[in-house]
Amino acid sequence: MLRVLFVEASSGGVVGGSLTGLYHLIRGLDRQRFMPSMVLYEPKAIESDLRGIGVPVYHVHRRRMPKEHVLLNYGGYRRAKTSGFVRSGLALGRQALRLGVEEIPSAVRLARVIRQAEADVVHLGNGVRANFDGILACRLTRTPCVCHVKGFEKYSARERWAARQIDALVCMTNAVRDHCVQHGLRGRATHVVYDALDEIAFRPQRAPAAVRAELGIQNGAPCVGVVGNIQEWKGQGVLIEAMGRLADTFPTVRGLIVGGVHRAGAAYEVQLRERIHALHLDDNVSITGFRTDIADVMNALDVIVHTSVRAEPFGRVILEGMLLGKPVVATAAGGVPELICDGETGFLTPPGDAAVLAERLIPLLRSPDLRQRIGARARSWAREHFSLQGHVEALSEIYATLAKGH
Repeated sequence: MLRVLFVEASSGGVVGGSLTGLYHLIRGLDRQRFMPSMVLYEPKAIESDLRGIGVPVYHVHRRRMPKEHVLLNYGGYRRAKTSGFVRSGLALGRQALRLGVEEIPSAVRLARVIRQAEADVVHLGNGVRANFDGILACRLTRTPCVCHVKGFEKYSARERWAARQIDALVCMTNAVRDHCVQHGLRGRATHVVYDALDEIAFRPQRAPAAVRAELGIQNGAPCVGVVGNIQEWKGQGVLIEAMGRLADTFPTVRGLIVGGVHRAGAAYEVQLRERIHALHLDDNVSITGFRTDIADVMNALDVIVHTSVRAEPFGRVILEGMLLGKPVVATAAGGVPELICDGETGFLTPPGDAAVLAERLIPLLRSPDLRQRIGARARSWAREHFSLQGHVEALSEIYATLAKGH
C-alpha cells in the first residue's frame, strides 16, 4: 500500500479551491492501494471531515513574513524602488530573507512529518512558489514529489531550479501548462490533469424553496449568485454593478454573494457593502458570509455567476454549478474557456465587464426553459469531461509510477 502525504500550504483562514480539490481527490482514492494523510499550515474547518474519512492530519508551523512593512511609509524608499537595479537587489534580498526565515525552517519541520508518516510520495497542492519549502523537504528526505500547479504566477530562477527537482509537475488546465512552459518551468515530467468534483458528496440536502425562504428570497423571484471567498480578484463587485443594470427590468431580482471573507479581503467587503447601498440595491443584493451548505445554496439559485477579474486557472465553482444543472455565466480568461462551450454549456464574458454580464443574464432570467436547456447540457458536459473517477485514475497512475521508480 502506497502512503501519499498531501501538503496544503494555503493561508488566509478559509478553505479554498486547492484544499477542496485535494479533499475530493482523497475521497476518491482506492484505499486498498493508497493510504493518504494531510499536512496543513494553519487550522482549517475541513479537518474534522478529513479525520472522519480516516485521514491523519498533521500541522506544520510556517512563519509568514509580512507583505507590508514600515519602509513603505517613506517616499524615498518608494522612489528608490522605481530603479530597476534597486528593485532587483531588494527582490534578491527579500528572497534570501524569506528562504532563511520562512522556507528552510518549515522545510525541516515538514521533513520530520514526511519521515513520521513514512510517505512514499508527497503531493504538494499549491504550486512551486508556495510549496518551495515542500520541494526542499522532499529533497532532504529523498521522497518522490508531485507538485500541483493551479495558478498563473510570476517565476524567477529559483522557481525554475525548484521545478527541475519535481518528479511530476501536474497542471490543472492546458492554460496553466502553457503558462509554465512560457516561463521556463519544467518538471522531470509534466502532466495536465483537470480538477474534478465528487458529485455524490456535492449533493443538495434541502429543497430549494426552503433554502430560498431562509435567505429571504421571494418565491418566484429570479436569483443569481457568485460563490467564492471574498477578495478583490474574485470580482464580486462586477455582479453588484450588473445588478444595478438589471434592477429596473427585474425589480424583484436577487443577487447573492456567497463566501467567507479572506484575510486579504476585509477592506474589499466593506467596499462591496458601500457600493450596494450607493446603488440602492439593499433589497436586491445580499452578502451571506461563510456557508457550509454550498450545494444547497447554489441549487436554490437560477443562475451561477463567476466574476473573477484576473485569469482563473480553473474555477471550481463553475464545475459545481454545471453538475447541479445550472447555467453558468463566467469570465472568459485563463482556464475557464476549457470548461464552458460559449452559448452551448454556459456563457462567457470579458473580465470585469458588468454591462456584458447583465446582457448575458437578461435572457436567462426571462426564460426558465433556456435555463433548463443550458443547465442540462452543462451537467452532461461536466460529467463527461470532469469526472472524479478520471481525475483520481490519472493521479493514482502518477503516484504508482513515481513510487515504483524510486
